[in-house]
Amino acid sequence: MPKINTDILKRNNKPLVLVVHPEIHILDEKNKRLQTKFDWPVVSIGTDLSKDMLSGQVSGAVAVQAWLIDRVRGAPSSPILLSDIDLLFEPSFKLDPLILFQRASRFNRLVVLWPGTYSKDKVLSYAVPQHKNYRTWRNPDADIFPL
Repeated sequence: MPKINTDILKRNNKPLVLVVHPEIHILDEKNKRLQTKFDWPVVSIGTDLSKDMLSGQVSGAVAVQAWLIDRVRGAPSSPILLSDIDLLFEPSFKLDPLILFQRASRFNRLVVLWPGTYSKDKVLSYAVPQHKNYRTWRNPDADIFPL
């Protein structure tokens, strides 16, 4: 598995870092390695947000955005590792997760495990074209590390 250049993560380049791969199990493996190596705070969006939604603490797109901002603001100043981001692509939320991460990264540097691809043409995708929530962004404002 390719290594992320730790010097780039330590430098103060862009506040948003995307670690990109289309296979979830590869991202999960990278998540474990980054947690072990750096001991960064971790937010599993799928697990944490769904718990808060089921308990009624979070409801609707505005609340989802506020939930993420609160998590980022409340964490130590070290980078925050965000995993399991798929829930943010739920069509009923009508969110743009990339913009949400860019906004949240104003409060703390984020390293996001992103299921998708990044092409030579600087096109970031979420999921694969056959997936119902497939989306693309041209020239995203983030440091991107395709695995």
